[in-house]
Amino acid sequence: MRKTTLKDVAKEAGVSIATASYVLNKAPNQTIPEETKRRVLDAAAKLNYVQNLAARSLSSGRTNLLGVLLVGEESDLVSKYVSYGKFLDELERSCRAKSYHLMVTRIDPKQPDFSIIAERKLDGVFLIDARESSFYRVSEKFPYGSPLLLVDGSIEDSLFRKLTPNYGQLFRTVRARLGETSTFAVVHEDYHNQAAIQAIRSASGLDPGKIKQTNDGDEGLRAFADRHRDSPVVVIGEFLALRLLAYRPSLDLLVVCTSGCPEYLPERINRLVPKVSKAEAASAMMFKLLENSETALPDLMIEFE
Repeated sequence: MRKTTLKDVAKEAGVSIATASYVLNKAPNQTIPEETKRRVLDAAAKLNYVQNLAARSLSSGRTNLLGVLLVGEESDLVSKYVSYGKFLDELERSCRAKSYHLMVTRIDPKQPDFSIIAERKLDGVFLIDARESSFYRVSEKFPYGSPLLLVDGSIEDSLFRKLTPNYGQLFRTVRARLGETSTFAVVHEDYHNQAAIQAIRSASGLDPGKIKQTNDGDEGLRAFADRHRDSPVVVIGEFLALRLLAYRPSLDLLVVCTSGCPEYLPERINRLVPKVSKAEAASAMMFKLLENSETALPDLMIEFE
């Protein structure tokens, strides 16, 4: 069966090929009557028209492809990957609403393969939990002006935008909830971005022995749960909290809901939730950068309540 072309859509809608192209590509600065737009969209749906991304890229200079590079290795707990599920779903919906396609891939921090970036000619990238040592190896694959947004990590370079939890505000809220004199411990996933780990340690004000990073697997996590069975534990991430509760259901947890899924926690569990959606914040930042890559856009820190 012959593939439907833009010319077919234009003929079915009774408009020029240029008008059909403007409507389907949501071209800015084009005044097209709503009735004409409806005819074009109805014709495209009727004929099952699928746009040729390569052709659109040649005409617009953009691929309308955004990438999500999730840095992770085999030793990471499954809870870390699951924790980004809702973020990715909401991010994809936001991108689709702006006519962008989202591509997700995992990058091994020890042997990173960045060929996917060059092959797909991405317009921009959300880089999650990147090691500082590999950050510039990613950024150098992009032409000047292509936005790169670092999520859940930081780097001392004002050229790149960052979206991170506000750990200072977070631990002030933790102490207000638990009491200023409360003795608590903290557990978080095995982050590859060392700046994120240091931010947690610094903001918490705790001794290193009170902070657990899940870099020694289930056995280490189980031992941590046993050691702190009689004191409050602040857990960063809902799915990591569920893993801890599987070991010791009676643990006294205060869960920082970084995954946007507080409803998965048992009702008795105390929690702190973000004031804004991480996916909405990330997509809004990316779209602003795509509109004007030279915009002096500030970094954003998500607060909890």
